[in-house]
Amino acid sequence: MQKFQWLPLAGLVLAATALASTPHKAQPLTKPAYEAQKAKIEAQYKADRKLCAAQKGQLQDVCEAEAKGRATALKAELEAKYKPSPDASQKAKNITADANYDVAKAKCDALRDQAKKRCLGEAKEAREAAIRQAKVEKVQETGGPFASGSAHRNLKREPS
Repeated sequence: MQKFQWLPLAGLVLAATALASTPHKAQPLTKPAYEAQKAKIEAQYKADRKLCAAQKGQLQDVCEAEAKGRATALKAELEAKYKPSPDASQKAKNITADANYDVAKAKCDALRDQAKKRCLGEAKEAREAAIRQAKVEKVQETGGPFASGSAHRNLKREPS
């Protein structure tokens, strides 16, 4: 069995988390800036895939999953910056959680029996925790159901 480097996954998690945690109250990207960054992400993805082609077997599978996950997460965050909203931010975080999960699954495939089951379980738990955290952050960002008088609208009126 070949050994894996777990650092790229940590890098994907940290990079995407740092991007996803940026406040969306800043000015949205302009169309030219958006297109330029999108092209840069796509070029980096192609370069990463070429590097993966030099590897074989499980290492290649993990490398490709990391390259795809990184590109997917960065594109989602770019979209959230281009059209900022609490929903876009949550969607980007969910996509990042899914990308991290896909990478973890690729790494778990190298394991067998109970170790593989444990690895997949931990990966699933991490994904679910990230999605829950994204929901919490969206509620915090929007102020929840009690923001801006919305609580008053949500109360059911009793008949007199």
